[in-house]
Amino acid sequence: MSTSGSTNFSVSRNDIINRALGLLGVIPQGGTVSDYTDAALALNLMIKAWMADGLQLWSLTSYNVPLTAGVNSYRIGLGQTVNIPKPLKIQQAYNRNLTSLIDIPMRILTLQEYNMLGNKSVSGNPIQINYRPLGYYGDLYMFPSPTSVEASNNVIVIHYQRPFEDFDSSTDEPDFPQEWFDALAYGLACRLAPAYGIPIQDRKQLWNEMTIIKQEAMNFGLEEGSLFFQRDFRSW
Repeated sequence: MSTSGSTNFSVSRNDIINRALGLLGVIPQGGTVSDYTDAALALNLMIKAWMADGLQLWSLTSYNVPLTAGVNSYRIGLGQTVNIPKPLKIQQAYNRNLTSLIDIPMRILTLQEYNMLGNKSVSGNPIQINYRPLGYYGDLYMFPSPTSVEASNNVIVIHYQRPFEDFDSSTDEPDFPQEWFDALAYGLACRLAPAYGIPIQDRKQLWNEMTIIKQEAMNFGLEEGSLFFQRDFRSW
């Protein structure tokens, strides 16, 4: 017996909706619906809510933030100073010299730590940042403010959790790895169940099944590696 040799299986937005409604018994398995509007809205609302679950390896990406002399705050978001989708959380940052390609690790400060800094307009080579995610953009603060030398020769490389992409059309594929496809369908079924009058006991059973399937997908998306602890030698 031979295998397919293929690993590129995927689904569309409407495939997920049809699968979810099939789980609810609203349509026969393998069937379709005539109007996807409400279910598509519920699906997009769900994936935005799932961003709050936290870091998954496959949702990490990086970006080189250019520097401007004397400027210590940069607004990040579509149409903003740094024109990329708003980072949800910045996990790591370093100051990279574009000539030597030497990276200086940067400390990511909490808001309280950043507020405790003295003269935030002092100039130098940035070694600390604070990031504040807001509505559709986020504000990145760095300390000290870059001089003209750093602005010309350095960038700040940020590794961050990006937002999940929307389902805008019926043929859009999920912005999720394959191991998440079933979790998306079960999650949507749970979201739609009240609107279709599914009995509470059946909804509880469906929720339990979804929780297990989703947790399995989340567990697979965690980073594996060593963890080290050391004293914090910072002084103010």
